[in-house]
Amino acid sequence: MLIRAFLAPFILLALALASGAAQAEARIVSLGSDVTEIVFALGHGKQIVAVDDTSTWPAATAKLPKLGYLRSLAPEPILAQRPTVILAGEAAGPDAVLRQAERAGVRIIRVPEGHSAAGLAAKIRTIAAALNAKPEGERLAAATLARLSPPPASANPPRMLLVLATAPGRVLAAGSGTAGDAFIRMVGGTNAFLAEGYKPLSAEAALAARPEVILVPSHVAGIMGGLAALTRDPVLSRTPAVRNSHIIVVDSLAAMNFGPRLPEAIAALRAKLGELGVR
Repeated sequence: MLIRAFLAPFILLALALASGAAQAEARIVSLGSDVTEIVFALGHGKQIVAVDDTSTWPAATAKLPKLGYLRSLAPEPILAQRPTVILAGEAAGPDAVLRQAERAGVRIIRVPEGHSAAGLAAKIRTIAAALNAKPEGERLAAATLARLSPPPASANPPRMLLVLATAPGRVLAAGSGTAGDAFIRMVGGTNAFLAEGYKPLSAEAALAARPEVILVPSHVAGIMGGLAALTRDPVLSRTPAVRNSHIIVVDSLAAMNFGPRLPEAIAALRAKLGELGVR
């Protein structure tokens, strides 16, 4: 009995060290730019062994092996990294690939999407729990939510349109139920596009929408020929936003990821709207 009592503290210490070592040795595959951003924000970025192609922030992701596009992954590149856990955003797939990894003994954690303050907190807590970092998760969730100030009260919030792609006479815009729609509302605007999901915007719908501000994610601005292409677009050129040069580029990941940098993206857009005199 005395020997057992004497050894008890040492046994507990050994278990604690073993647990810490196991955590340090975890090999994480992170699928989803929002998921990757949160893992780094929690201080566990060094445990990531590979990411999908959408995970481009922070800069440290540039040195990590890329596994392909988020929605069309293959099992072989993932399993080649010998992961112990896969943190997968809702869009990651196909599901058959994740099931194959799970049958190979890899722990799969599905991370909810959630385009709201509550959804953002839930993502952080889910990832933190998977990494045995609940206290860090609570601190990060609380700090992020504290920086999310409510939208300014307005009887006539500015009408905004978030454009995801444009070709001559064809525009793809963010309707209700999308990250773009949620971002617009959290900034304090109203979405001028009433369709559900990401849908093409006809000339008739664009004129009816009458957007005062057009938002362009940064990754889209780089591939559609620059903002000048918007001013020449036959659909958008007749809108108040284009006529008044109220076209704003927003950081794609910070604004639409609903990760820890969302408060900064909201604040930046509000400041830009103030500069343009849009209230």
